[in-house]
Amino acid sequence: MPIPNAAMVITRINYGQSVSISGLAGAVSLAGSGGGLWAIEGGNYQMAAGLIKISNVSLHINEEIESISHLGEYYELNSTKGNSYSCDVTVVATPLDEVNIQFTPSVSIPARKLQHTHATFVRGILNPAYFGLRTVAEIPELVGTLEDPDIPFSSISVLMQHDENDVTYKVFSREPMTDALLDSIFSARLQTVRINWGAYPHYKAPEVFAPFILDGQHLYYVNAFENAASTMETSAVAAENVARLILSRYFREAHLHSSNSKLKSKIADADTLRTNL
Repeated sequence: MPIPNAAMVITRINYGQSVSISGLAGAVSLAGSGGGLWAIEGGNYQMAAGLIKISNVSLHINEEIESISHLGEYYELNSTKGNSYSCDVTVVATPLDEVNIQFTPSVSIPARKLQHTHATFVRGILNPAYFGLRTVAEIPELVGTLEDPDIPFSSISVLMQHDENDVTYKVFSREPMTDALLDSIFSARLQTVRINWGAYPHYKAPEVFAPFILDGQHLYYVNAFENAASTMETSAVAAENVARLILSRYFREAHLHSSNSKLKSKIADADTLRTNL
């Protein structure tokens, strides 16, 4: 059965890849193209900011972890700022494919290539002649494309309409957009911002998954789930499941080695929290 052109366009927009991606990722990509979608007014980043706020955590900005060592009773995390942190449980919540964290003992995960999306934000006006049209008004708010090596972008969409002749566009592409190319697509550019984003795995069935528990102890990896599909929603599900694993494994394990009443109280609290989750 031939694949509809719409599906080809959607997978290029949502995952920067062709319809040869694995089935679940393709289905998730299509789900994100229909009606009934929700967004947070003012920007979806507020969801992560809100979760951090209610979690009452200490957030270390512009500080990367460069090594994680299991020292028997705890994990020692060392950062690029020279700080050292001791943790009973460690959760890795970033793709390990393009970072250089040193693990002691070493951990083994399957090789995985990330699909890079070049997001180019342009405040200006599109050039209708580039699209074979006469006026800007004829250009749709979303321009999707098919798999064609002669087409230099995956999609162009309106991000914000400031006024009739002042629009911010979002351009997705697999390769960087040069100034010369942008000048042919746009008749005027007031501002241009480029972001090279290792956005999601490069999907190829059959997928080989990394473990959620990296060392058999208490070193967890949320992003193992991304081999199935990569979205804010699926990452939230993966994070919840890791939280459940921690509650069930760490506190139960501690209970086996202690009859301390204070610890039993913590276990009861953990059971309540797991039920709430």
